[in-house]
Amino acid sequence: MAAIELLDAGLSEQPLNVDGRLLRAIAYASSGSPKRAVHDLWKALAINPASPGTRLALADMFVSGQQPPPVIRNFSLASGERQTASDVAKIREDHRSRYEFAARWISSNIAAACNSTGIDLFCGNGYGSRMLSEIAGCRMVGIDGSDEAVALAEQAFAGARTVFRQAYFPFDIAPGSVDFAVCFESIEHVEDYERFIRTIDQATNGPLIVSFPLEDTLNFSANADLFRYHVRHFTLGQIEDLLRPLNRRIVSTRGQIVYRLKNRRIDGLLPESAMELTALREDSQFVVVVAEKG
Repeated sequence: MAAIELLDAGLSEQPLNVDGRLLRAIAYASSGSPKRAVHDLWKALAINPASPGTRLALADMFVSGQQPPPVIRNFSLASGERQTASDVAKIREDHRSRYEFAARWISSNIAAACNSTGIDLFCGNGYGSRMLSEIAGCRMVGIDGSDEAVALAEQAFAGARTVFRQAYFPFDIAPGSVDFAVCFESIEHVEDYERFIRTIDQATNGPLIVSFPLEDTLNFSANADLFRYHVRHFTLGQIEDLLRPLNRRIVSTRGQIVYRLKNRRIDGLLPESAMELTALREDSQFVVVVAEKG
């Protein structure tokens, strides 16, 4: 406490001292006050968004206990698993529209969204986290298993309200540390998807906004060779079953069609103009769901 009092005195005279706020955040975290630590770190980042110590310390406040990525997995930007443009306008429409929907929903349903903090699981190179921060005004912590993707995210999409962290699941997220969680096209990649959903759930009392490929129309076994890193696809009912024990219910859905199909097999991409989110339909290949507590 003596260290915090000294830092308080110094910051009262120099409130824009980034190093002072970083040191006080470390002191708060050591004394068991993580929320105060996070508050100071966001303030420090607002003063100097490029401060590497602040960015790393802030990301570490949310994520811990990560596992090393498996060597059999290709995490490079050239793996074909990620949209990799450093300009949001060059990201394919199906990916952009999911984040646009999430941002609009957050803006409309979370009071004082500009004061909220969200986590973006499997964020890729960070374009979606940046979209959320700009459209909804929220703070975002993006997590991805790829060092290359996170490095590009920090280069292209980092800012005073967006930080990125490399972590491969399984990892822990500080309980109750965020106001909402976004997880697009990710759960189908995770072997222990039940643990993954529980991990996201305990991180927030706010909404989970999740998208996934629908087994009914985008059959996994018929396209397994095209989805090398997927474990399975899901029906909407299966996701509802995963959410029910967590006392979560789906309050909003959107559907999406991305591929041409021939005999249940993917036969190419549709034009981007056809990839926008719509009401959920019988022929939707992907679904975005918003799941709230209660």
